[in-house]
Amino acid sequence: MACEERWMEILSAWQDGEATVAEIAQVRAHLSGCARCQDSRESFQWIHQAFGGLRVEAGPASVPAPRPRPALDSRWHRRWPALTAGALAVAAVLTLVWAPLHQHGSGLVDELEARHLTAFARASPCEFTSSDPTAVRAWVASNLGYDIEVPTVPHATLLGARRCTVHGGMTASLLYRRGDEALSLFLPRAGTTIDSETARMSRARSGCTVGRLGAVVCARPGLFAVAETEGTALAALESF
Repeated sequence: MACEERWMEILSAWQDGEATVAEIAQVRAHLSGCARCQDSRESFQWIHQAFGGLRVEAGPASVPAPRPRPALDSRWHRRWPALTAGALAVAAVLTLVWAPLHQHGSGLVDELEARHLTAFARASPCEFTSSDPTAVRAWVASNLGYDIEVPTVPHATLLGARRCTVHGGMTASLLYRRGDEALSLFLPRAGTTIDSETARMSRARSGCTVGRLGAVVCARPGLFAVAETEGTALAALESF
């Protein structure tokens, strides 16, 4: 875990390509003298390396390059205290990534799964925190420039929203908790490339697939849902 929550937030944003130039400069300077934050930086890099290098960005020279692991150990859990119990269960299948097995999903599925996991690894997963669907809808319209529906997912609590770069474009993400399970909904702007992918994926099989770290990604036209279980992902789709 990073030495302070603010560094954890910046490290996560840096890995997602969402940190500002000033934040990156600050954290680079901080990393040279903080072993705990170097460890956290490596943890973020390990996740993204597991996705085939998805948006991995080289760290400062003082930070060792991420090293592949043959198996999951208890250090993983110490490095991700902000993850929910449900998300930790998702991360537990990381052992499969280091073996030549289970190359699930497409690059887009990997990207959605990575955005979901790194958001919920933060102290606060949302850019805008609110359980009011009207307020969340207004925030998305103001900050992304398009209108979305904010559904009431059965047995789930709305946490808020954030902006995500997915498939080369900015996309709205709604975040929920359903019991101990984390849930992300990705609602792209109509007519974009990722929007067309929602329709394509929804026609394939059940419209669901499993990502490299075990998260379930389900689709219907205009929407992706990412969760630990298919039941939660499908409940989200059915709420629209």
